[in-house]
Amino acid sequence: MQNQTKAGMALFVTIIALLTYTYIAFMGTEYMVEGDHAKAIGLSLLFALLLTWGIRTMCKSKASRNKRRGLPLEIAAIGVTFATLLAGSIPFNHFLYVADHQEAVQSSIQTITRCVGETDSLYADYADTRLRRYNQLLYKEKYKANKRKAMTQSLRRHLLPEGIDSVRRERQEWLGTVKSSSVWNVSTPRNVHYITKAGEDWTKQYETISNLMYKGEQCEPFSAETATSSASVAAELAYLSQPSLHPDDRSVTVTLLCCLLVLTTYLHIRRPKSKFSGSHR
Repeated sequence: MQNQTKAGMALFVTIIALLTYTYIAFMGTEYMVEGDHAKAIGLSLLFALLLTWGIRTMCKSKASRNKRRGLPLEIAAIGVTFATLLAGSIPFNHFLYVADHQEAVQSSIQTITRCVGETDSLYADYADTRLRRYNQLLYKEKYKANKRKAMTQSLRRHLLPEGIDSVRRERQEWLGTVKSSSVWNVSTPRNVHYITKAGEDWTKQYETISNLMYKGEQCEPFSAETATSSASVAAELAYLSQPSLHPDDRSVTVTLLCCLLVLTTYLHIRRPKSKFSGSHR
């Protein structure tokens, strides 16, 4: 009875350690693949299946009375298990690093969100300035009031197409939901990728709209003043998808401890002394 209790505890520790290791490795993978859930889930499932098969096979083979058959299979399972643990240690350590620097990550996310969020207001200022200057140009060239108004309205419709206000509103609402995301939130890696891409896309969209010049205009297409700032922050956040190959001592210690706990059941099993007897005692 006591031996069964110990075996049950060893199995419990193995399962908890396996789930913990897989989850943290999954979170690290999310950051490495920039929030591509399909890739992260697929890789994590493969990781979990290989580990489960490896540990189960190791345990069964170690407890087998037939060493001629069990030992080669056990060695193969040990190879698969340790290779899987080694591969999983990369995203595992990566997420430990991200979690350890979560304040800096959140600060960078808030900064790039603010910079990207200012793109709409900067373009609105650009459009207003350009419309005012175009109206002044038409006035200097002696256009009649009705003609001047019609031409200015034409430029306004081009620079500020219908529906742009609702698009801006939706953008700001979306940015408001992601700026305070925790590094433990599974959506954060994808949001970081989307925010960075959104800043680039929105600026390019405004540049395209404003690239058409009306006759007599002497101005440049829109270029976000915060583009340099947001790009700089985006570069700082690039490390979220680039795991370090030189983890610190603490991360290595946590990884080794977790791996050891994953192997608890295997280490608990005693190898049979002969092919006629086997024991977990």
